[in-house]
Amino acid sequence: MKEEKDTFVYDRTLRELFQTVPKALIRLLVNKEIKEVLETSFPKVEERRVDLLTRLEDDTLFHLEIQSINDPLMPKRMLKYASLIYEHYNQFPKQMVLYVGDRNIKIKSKIKEKNLRYNYEVRDIREFDCSKLIESDDITDNIIAILCNIKDIDKLFAKLQEKLLKLDNKKREDYLRKLFYLLRLRPDIHKIYKKKQQEELAMPFIIEKERDPLYKDGLQKGIEKGIEKGIEKGQKDREISIAKAMLEQNIDIALIVKVTGLCEKEVKKLASEGG
Repeated sequence: MKEEKDTFVYDRTLRELFQTVPKALIRLLVNKEIKEVLETSFPKVEERRVDLLTRLEDDTLFHLEIQSINDPLMPKRMLKYASLIYEHYNQFPKQMVLYVGDRNIKIKSKIKEKNLRYNYEVRDIREFDCSKLIESDDITDNIIAILCNIKDIDKLFAKLQEKLLKLDNKKREDYLRKLFYLLRLRPDIHKIYKKKQQEELAMPFIIEKERDPLYKDGLQKGIEKGIEKGIEKGQKDREISIAKAMLEQNIDIALIVKVTGLCEKEVKKLASEGG
């Protein structure tokens, strides 16, 4: 039951990431540029939605499914998707299943029956040299790179921290949430870097607090007490929001206290309210 729940979280996280279309990843997978992103939801009696469907620069369709577990029913699912895509676009797609799990890949890539021969490509993301994903200007590519066989983890986390600093609070919290979810797909990296890297990746929250012009100028100029209280309330709300997001990821309370500036009692109260 726990594995099914975790799989849903991973799949949802990856689908959310793919809404922004990781162009460098697609280029890595098929060595072609995306020409157009196509509709992925097919209206039927039972709605079917593929993970990603694009039209490439040579006008071929490319259908990508992301899998974090070895699903024995994958060939049937892929065949069904291929049929829906063909019916909708009058063109049969190039199909690939990209495995992102941490176990050995066992997904079958074909159906061989008496009157049916069907196949698609199955790849393990750990096979790829994902240096281009790290170098990409798209933070979606950078986050997906955590699933690859990365040799220089420190370089990747430094790039992520740099990107996170440039985002507004809402987007930053969203990308951090997705990153922490995907880290759980890589237990070895998660175990080694959990405390160190979560602290470093949370640093933008602290830096943002220091850079906030309202917060900074309000204190320096000594504006009226009412405005100052308003600034403090806004800052407090932000700290509470960050603490809640970190609690959702089961991050240590001591680290949350350090990052947000809230006291331990306040964080524990938020944790109990959330439970």
